[in-house]
Amino acid sequence: MPLGHVSLPTGPSNYKAMRDFYVAALKPLGYTVFLEEEGHVCGFHAHMVPDFWLHCGGEDFAPVNPGLSADENLKARGRTHVAFNVASRGQVEEWYRNAVKAGGIPNGEPGERSYAKGYYAAFVLDPLGNNIEAVYYKPYWLQVASSMPTVLSMLFGAVVSHLVWGYAKRTGWA
Repeated sequence: MPLGHVSLPTGPSNYKAMRDFYVAALKPLGYTVFLEEEGHVCGFHAHMVPDFWLHCGGEDFAPVNPGLSADENLKARGRTHVAFNVASRGQVEEWYRNAVKAGGIPNGEPGERSYAKGYYAAFVLDPLGNNIEAVYYKPYWLQVASSMPTVLSMLFGAVVSHLVWGYAKRTGWA
């Protein structure tokens, strides 16, 4: 079954910054606020069903290890990673510009990634350090298949030209 939705915790003091960031960053992807209980929960949707949520979580985040700084704890616990599928490379680029303008920290400029041919993505860190991605993925086999009509029309043109030229030679037209 496909994933239904994702919800990121914000903590009370970060809720507004996270909400404002995602309102701006997700706009190029067609996302708008679907439902919000101010300061507690906010659901975003692009196609009638909210699939991305922010929730307050009740308390601000306590460090995982009280002996470490917040930055050290972030490194120790890792980052949450969320990827949004988009319809084009241009949409990846627009999303990236909006996300950075909204305060996101660049974590990978738009471009094709080495781990999969046709995987075009960009990454930013949101106000809490979560790694957010916009990705347009057109697998290599689909790239080849989509070019087939051009290849086939060229091949068809060559075959027809050859047949017509041969007929013209045999009948004395050429």
